[in-house]
Amino acid sequence: MGEPFSVTGCTPADYADIADIQEGLLAGGRDGNLAYLKWKYGANPYLDDRYTVLARSGGAGGGDLIGMVGVFGSCWEAGGQRFVLPCLTDTIVAPEYRNSSAFHDMVDTVLELLRRDGVPWLLDFGDQGTIPSMLVRGWRMVGPWAQSALTRPEGFRPPAAWEEVPPSSGANSGVLLRATPGADLDAMVAVARGVPQDGRVRVVRDRAYFTWRAANPLARYYYLVAGGEEPQGYLVAHRSGVDTDEGPTPTTIVECEARTDEVFADLVLAAHERLPGRRVVMGTRDVCRAGLDVLTSLGADIVQPTGRFTRDRPLPNLIIRDTGTAGVLAELAGLLEPEVWDFRGVTGRGWR
Repeated sequence: MGEPFSVTGCTPADYADIADIQEGLLAGGRDGNLAYLKWKYGANPYLDDRYTVLARSGGAGGGDLIGMVGVFGSCWEAGGQRFVLPCLTDTIVAPEYRNSSAFHDMVDTVLELLRRDGVPWLLDFGDQGTIPSMLVRGWRMVGPWAQSALTRPEGFRPPAAWEEVPPSSGANSGVLLRATPGADLDAMVAVARGVPQDGRVRVVRDRAYFTWRAANPLARYYYLVAGGEEPQGYLVAHRSGVDTDEGPTPTTIVECEARTDEVFADLVLAAHERLPGRRVVMGTRDVCRAGLDVLTSLGADIVQPTGRFTRDRPLPNLIIRDTGTAGVLAELAGLLEPEVWDFRGVTGRGWR
């Protein structure tokens, strides 16, 4: 029998302990990790930390923090309705408890809380090493989906620092492309608002969401905007804020939206030419043909899912769990089917 532990709720008073145990994942130091926790859970515009649970050594009342399962809010829309769905995140268990039931006990507690409150689904966009055991316990795979990967030559340096990249005209559209030091909220909201709904479930991309995402203290975001007074598109890329440009983490294009395929292709091309990082990755499930053609012309590998967990772990993914709540809205009834999802604007790394 393993060491005893107890599962508890989470409050801001626990954040200092969480910052310490999360250092192995977040690597932001205590101050950086604390800022991240306050951003992820305290400043989230959709949900607070009410469903985040902790595991502590010992019995009731607990002792040292030995695990965490975080839950943050994401906002979605379909059929003219908006709804908040909780997402699993920031899961960690101390090494000496990894052969215990701590992780699954914490997840089961989250599911009980969600069921009590009538929340029908729990999402996970991460790269859990525990996916096989989660599937045995009722989780279902919606992903993974394909991803492009462009590996630059050893010693690659972008032609200029991002803030010094000069405006240019897109090769396909002729539209002005400009790198911006921060999120151009007006342009991004205008373009995202103009994307027609096709009946699929998609993440809400509004001012509140863009503002919150941009405030992640452990991330660096890079923004490209197409067009002038009348914006035609935008692209958002992400790098870890605790890694250098030459470090091992990839540069991830977390979102690209445009009014035409030509503008989309220009944004993808400019990003891959100018972004820092040895490796640039981009989910391709909902990328238009013009964008795929650009990726192919650049020599990017389009990595397809293999059906093998160990091989597919780096790919964008979604697993989902029915909480067992009765009376689910019609718009939320079919989420286990991959074709009901529009994953533009969605990547787990966009929320890290």
